[in-house]
Amino acid sequence: MREPQNRSTGHRRRRTLALIAVSGAVLVAAAGPAVADGGDETDYLDINAPWEVVLPMADADTGAAVPRTVQLGVGHDNPDNNVTGGRITVDAGDIADVATVTWPAACTPDSVTPLVATCDFGAVGTWPYTDVAALTLRAKAGAPEGGSGYLHVSADADSDFGQLTTEPMDVSVTVGSGPDLSLNQLPRLKGVSPGTDVDQALRLSNLGNQTVDRTLLTFFASHGLDFVHRYANCSYAEDDQAANPTGTTAVCVVDQPAAPGMTYDLSAAAAVHAGSAALYERFDYSAQPYTDEAYEQALNGKEFSPGSGGELTLAPVTAARMSAAEEPAPDLDQGDNYRATTIQAVNTADLVAEGARVTGLPGDTVTTTVSVRNDGPAWVSSLFAGEPVALVDVTLPEGTTAVGAPGNCQGGGRTFRCHTPIYLWEKDSSAFTFSVRIDSLVPANAPGSISVVNDHDEPPVTDFDPDLTNNTAPITVAATG
Repeated sequence: MREPQNRSTGHRRRRTLALIAVSGAVLVAAAGPAVADGGDETDYLDINAPWEVVLPMADADTGAAVPRTVQLGVGHDNPDNNVTGGRITVDAGDIADVATVTWPAACTPDSVTPLVATCDFGAVGTWPYTDVAALTLRAKAGAPEGGSGYLHVSADADSDFGQLTTEPMDVSVTVGSGPDLSLNQLPRLKGVSPGTDVDQALRLSNLGNQTVDRTLLTFFASHGLDFVHRYANCSYAEDDQAANPTGTTAVCVVDQPAAPGMTYDLSAAAAVHAGSAALYERFDYSAQPYTDEAYEQALNGKEFSPGSGGELTLAPVTAARMSAAEEPAPDLDQGDNYRATTIQAVNTADLVAEGARVTGLPGDTVTTTVSVRNDGPAWVSSLFAGEPVALVDVTLPEGTTAVGAPGNCQGGGRTFRCHTPIYLWEKDSSAFTFSVRIDSLVPANAPGSISVVNDHDEPPVTDFDPDLTNNTAPITVAATG
């Protein structure tokens, strides 16, 4: 077996795709660089591929094996460079003893070495990567558990800057035995009306070769959403401004086998109601074989209450299945056990700047608080990007100096840039308290101000705030009495 190629590069930033979840992160990509260098005309060609692929063992009696798709993508770094097309080459010879490969139409196997193929692709852009080839792998009949090898992948492309080539990268391929729970990716939804139910076609599949006797399911619905159904075999940590400020979590245990090759409908569990506060919403869902440890991790020390409805069950969608092994094993591929999607409602949230009046005499140091209030009707959140709801500029009046500022404000003297949390409930405020020294009382009593910055990227204030005229308020100073 050939040794795997080094994926580290040292002289440039590695691209890594990460799905940042409420409960964790899953790495799903790797890249190898290349360069065409002509002064400022520098670019890097990248390959996007999984780190590793686990193939379920073939059935001992029939030789049938569950397929795995290996999606390969290509991209480059410099948007000023026009990449017109190229070739990605895959050498599957190293896995010949453990797996079979089915090439897609875009790939041409070598006439002498058919386990090596070149796949042509057209123009590709910068981020996100462009999918260029999807290989289908199956474990060979008789291939042992633990049998392994590597797909060796490289690429080259034509561009305005010249020829681009990548360093080779390797995809680990291993034969395993166990269940493999998989959830489909729900589409992003826009234009949802507050006060309506949202149906989502959620499916759970077992793509492995062993049965899961009990399944642990977790769901998260952000503050503007609520679960339509509350199941008796699910427990709920309710939306609460102090304990669970971002939304409601449901943890469900389904005592029903999930057989290999089967797909089950879970749409009812994914049905949510968009409330009056709905705007930028998030729905997360995950599945894994039940263990006591996984169940305790899902509860995460929070206070849960049981649902009062009927039981959540797995409704079969497919009938085909493979035989199951006697001893269950861990999930073969956890990369598709967790998903998340966005649900965007047609709604508004009015941010209102609240100023302050500083009173005292020269030499006094006093405390003053300014804030941004959300008059609703929606809450505002940035649960995917993790950005503040709003950036806020604070300018203290002439004749004053800040001697203490909140940790979420940067600046000094009289001017600061502050940021709110990543969510702001309806009818709630984000406050900024300063310790202010009064140096002198300016006769003109020139006011300072607090002002919401309206060019923030995520979420953009102008997209949800219906009244920008109240986004600025004065901060004044006056003598005591």
